Amino acid sequence: MPRLARILPLTLLLPLLALVLAGCQTTLNGSAQDQPTRPVGPVTSLAVDAADQSLVEVAGGLWRSTDQGQTWSALPIPAALHPEKLRQVATMASAPDSIYVAGPGAGVLRSDDGGKTWRRISSGLPSQQVAAFAVHSNLPDTIYSWIADQGVFRTENGGQRWEKMDDGPSAPVVAIAHSTLAGSMNTGWLYVATPDGPYLSMDCF
Repeated sequence: MPRLARILPLTLLLPLLALVLAGCQTTLNGSAQDQPTRPVGPVTSLAVDAADQSLVEVAGGLWRSTDQGQTWSALPIPAALHPEKLRQVATMASAPDSIYVAGPGAGVLRSDDGGKTWRRISSGLPSQQVAAFAVHSNLPDTIYSWIADQGVFRTENGGQRWEKMDDGPSAPVVAIAHSTLAGSMNTGWLYVATPDGPYLSMDCF
């Protein structure tokens, strides 16, 4: 399978990555019980919820701020899911009540009611060790996931079926971003960040 092509220095793509970071499905009830009352770890991901322009971040759990980061409240997550397994969060302007989270050991989960209930949408992946993921810029059911040593996978139906699309770069992927910038032969571009720098592919691979 073709590998993603090397592109510009990472510093030129950080704003884009920040904006974006901005099968069988299981429904999981969220619970904030026993969670701390403020972020307790380093911020590993940040997104803007289009429903109310609030901030949603992963920092030792899942958090929301409605006052531009001055105060934070814990969002309920499934009781069986350890908060430290979460690494990334994503939201979508075209689906303002939807929140997506992922992490190694957690797989990919989706909430369509602002975090009250969750569905695991990654049961069709070969592993739940999802190190990075991204949601398509304007297609809420199209999601990309990276699993170390296995490659880039895509679902176009909200997790009912996943397909391996590419081996990806040889370096570990730490973040993925999707963009609908013009020039792609399909619906957009997929960017990945690695310790060796960023890579780029059309989302048709």
